[in-house]
Amino acid sequence: MQVERKYDADEAQANMIEQLLRPWNVLNQRVLDVFKIIPRDRFVPDEYLSIAYSEMRIPLNEKVKMLSPIIEGRLLQELRIDHHDRVLVIGSGSGFLTACCATLGDHVVAVDLDLKMHDTAKKAFEELDVENVELKILDVSKSVDGLGQFDAILVTGSLSEVPEEWYSLLREGGRLLAVVGQENAMSATLHYKYADDIRKEPVFETQLERLVGFEDKEEFVF
Repeated sequence: MQVERKYDADEAQANMIEQLLRPWNVLNQRVLDVFKIIPRDRFVPDEYLSIAYSEMRIPLNEKVKMLSPIIEGRLLQELRIDHHDRVLVIGSGSGFLTACCATLGDHVVAVDLDLKMHDTAKKAFEELDVENVELKILDVSKSVDGLGQFDAILVTGSLSEVPEEWYSLLREGGRLLAVVGQENAMSATLHYKYADDIRKEPVFETQLERLVGFEDKEEFVF
């Protein structure tokens, strides 16, 4: 189904790819093609349409902002989603990264806590005929039971460390990508599962706010 764009974003979309993604070493052609296929402006609040393809972090609510395109591109490139992969997105937010994963992979389960964002993303998927996505309202800080197993897991907010039980969601040979660490010392880190062992590989440094539900506890100084 062809969906009418609210404004002509073709030039902005092309500039995003050539001026933001490529210079930041997003060079995988499948990933670049996804940024051409999925209209990012369908996933931003109307008041931010004019900067949908810029490097700005666009607010979705009082706690959550969209990732910048360069971070989105690097995460998708490093996760290396294959055509047959079953993918889990933890913190689906606007739904843009979920739509990208759905284009790269076979089936996506996307979880979030925010009902309003869930409904907005669902509407965008319907308009764009994205049919291989299963959206769930779920607090993964409490339980990940019933989600099944995945070839690739993408976490869109930072963690001090990946909860041990999340590794049970990975199939053999699967990988989980999350930004881990403490303030001013974080890196996007791949977690590979081989023979029930988890291997960790930092792939690039970045800073990201905590995943909702995993905020650092305030320390009281007496």
